[in-house]
Amino acid sequence: MKFTLSWLLEYLETNASLEEITDKLTHIGLEVEDVVNNTKLAGFIVAKILEVIPHPDADKLKLCKVHDGNKTLQIVCGANNVREGLKTVLASLGSTLPESNLTIKTMKVRGVLSEGMLCSASELTLAQEKSKEIIELSDDYKVGDKFFNCDSVIDINVTANRGDCLSVYGIARDLAATGIGTLSSLTRFNAISVHNVRIQDRFQSGITKSSSINVKVIDGESFISGVYISNVRNKGSPRWLKDRLESIGMRSVSAIVDITNYIMMSFGRPMHVYDARKIEGELIVRKANDGEKFTDLNGKEYLLNNDISVISDGKNIHAIAGIIGSECSGCTLETTEIFLESAWFNPISVTKSSRQLNISTDSSYRFVRSVDPGFVLDGLHFATQMIVDLCGGEASNIVFAGSLDEADTKVSFNYQDVNKFGSVSILPNEMFDILTKLGFSTDKKTENNWDVKVPSWRSDIAISADLIEEVVRIYGYDKIKEEPLIDSVDVEINTHGDLRILMASRGFYEVLTWSFMSESMAEKFGYSDKLFIIDNPFNSNFNIMRPSIIPNLLQVTADNIVNGIFDLAIFEIGQVYDSLDQPKYVLSGTRTGNNLPRNHYNTDRKIDIFDAKADLIAVLEFFNVSYENLTVEKAEKEYYHPGKSGTFFFKNKVIGCFGELHPDILGLFNIKQKIVSFEMILENIENLPVRRKNFIDYKYQSVKRDFAFIVNRDIEVGKIVNMVKKSSELITEAFLFDVYHGNNMEPNKMSIALSVTFCSPTHTLIEEEIQKESSAIVNLVCKNTGGILRCT
Repeated sequence: MKFTLSWLLEYLETNASLEEITDKLTHIGLEVEDVVNNTKLAGFIVAKILEVIPHPDADKLKLCKVHDGNKTLQIVCGANNVREGLKTVLASLGSTLPESNLTIKTMKVRGVLSEGMLCSASELTLAQEKSKEIIELSDDYKVGDKFFNCDSVIDINVTANRGDCLSVYGIARDLAATGIGTLSSLTRFNAISVHNVRIQDRFQSGITKSSSINVKVIDGESFISGVYISNVRNKGSPRWLKDRLESIGMRSVSAIVDITNYIMMSFGRPMHVYDARKIEGELIVRKANDGEKFTDLNGKEYLLNNDISVISDGKNIHAIAGIIGSECSGCTLETTEIFLESAWFNPISVTKSSRQLNISTDSSYRFVRSVDPGFVLDGLHFATQMIVDLCGGEASNIVFAGSLDEADTKVSFNYQDVNKFGSVSILPNEMFDILTKLGFSTDKKTENNWDVKVPSWRSDIAISADLIEEVVRIYGYDKIKEEPLIDSVDVEINTHGDLRILMASRGFYEVLTWSFMSESMAEKFGYSDKLFIIDNPFNSNFNIMRPSIIPNLLQVTADNIVNGIFDLAIFEIGQVYDSLDQPKYVLSGTRTGNNLPRNHYNTDRKIDIFDAKADLIAVLEFFNVSYENLTVEKAEKEYYHPGKSGTFFFKNKVIGCFGELHPDILGLFNIKQKIVSFEMILENIENLPVRRKNFIDYKYQSVKRDFAFIVNRDIEVGKIVNMVKKSSELITEAFLFDVYHGNNMEPNKMSIALSVTFCSPTHTLIEEEIQKESSAIVNLVCKNTGGILRCT
């Protein structure tokens, strides 16, 4: 939502600075995304051409004497329409053209000095097509004035529930509630201050003209009202109106169209104006027929269906309700009769239509967020007043049809709950003042309980908690008192924080992804039962709570690969919902590409399953759990590669999974390179009843021995490694460093090579001890696997 500071100050009486206003907006939840000071456009001046003579050395150029309000300049110009007496736009020395980024300097053009530049509309980005003609300005422009409105433009981010703040007046109301200023009052159905001009309500009294166009509603969910105005003189907008719209990026079309846009931006009231001569009979709000075609104001054609509400006469569709008007009834400068429409359309219906047709307009953006039903007729009055004042004409009576649902919402509110649940200290009178300034009417029914009537523009307020939020929001989130959290939560937060440090030390980047995903994707990952279905998802791709974080990590990885990042390690700590019990906290991570960047040491290699296993073991060690207490079996998850994955168990409890992801799963994300991942269920590991590793000071020299065995290929190597680790207290480390099968090896056999480290905490080992331990390892492996020793 963009607006200028001067526009805001039209409705907010305040002495606050721009910085104070923008800070306050962010503090009350209307986050300021940008503030643009258009000082760089100050060099474009309204100027008048006093004299035009031929260039002495170029047939197509003219030598002009131009007055900029202070002095007369000599400027060379080649425009077709340059002439004496013309008011136009001068780019003075030092200014920069927004279209080409060219800085204007004194220069000689074919031997003649030129002290500036006369501008076309395209050079100022006011028109898309390049023109050989300079801008022609009306008498509204005064010589010497700045052409552009150099007012500060504020851009705020409005959340989906605050449709009332998609208007300058609504923003001013919120600011006034904070005490930063006073809201200017708008007398309903009486008068409105527009551009510092008081326009009295000539429209309400003495009207004898009846509308030649009637309206009808048959879609069962809309309300439409309108006024027929004849003998209007549509023209270009006055400068103040054009500047106001163009300063926020809206294109000026004509006075009549600009007035409707001005009312929409000022008060959040979308409106539409039709060329009345192009309407045959009455206007009907109805559902479209399947296959009906519609051409919008921009000439684009759409195919409609019977879910979409339209406004039509007996022959043509003139608008898609709440979204956009048609090409056939658009107003031009030749329009002399208009029908001005102000309506209320169902937000859900407009949302569906907008999504189906993939159309988003300023009007639909407001309707889907629920516009104020109580301002339908007010907006019609105000717009009619402006049109009659600026364009003349004779206005008819109001015609209307349908039902206008102005819900009379009342909320029972215990003001003591604000301090209790909001953790603030605010007096009842301050709460009452905040609610009143926001437009709520409050009846103090009892000492503690108030009946609060919700204003028509706040469709997001329904329960007492909403009112608590409103009071705390305006009072100040920065005034919420700090209160200690319970110990268990502190422990959880600290644990997760330390885990993040661990993962970062292992080369991972943390990501935060949605807690939702699509049901169809979950089924492809093997989850089909006991899913948390969301009744009203905001998107069909997010209709269940995620049973796993891995799909989200794969999507992040795929996005990075598309952007040329092929080496990536990412993790997330978050909740998963893989059963109908309580959600579980899970640490999940994925790796892909090389383990290290390319380097001249040739130490980089492709990530494999053992990297994921090492990550999982590192987490076990973080929790001071010796993974020798756990068993490793094949992974049960369908999205892992069946021969290159594993699951850590404690008895029958799953602790975590690791391995290479299945190629079919990677294909869902169009990923063509290997990805390994791990998952750790944090609740299952934090309180394991296992023997914790005690610190042992191995200060004596260690000894390494390598063993190679030939075993059957169906033997799980992890079990052999664990068996060797547990076989003696002198073994401090054992790991697999080679697997071979192929030439000179029976088809069902493989060779595995283990590296074993021996060390004693009490003395230096002698050769007899090492030989004894080595023989024990050989006997243990051969006996339990049926294998044979290949070499040591």
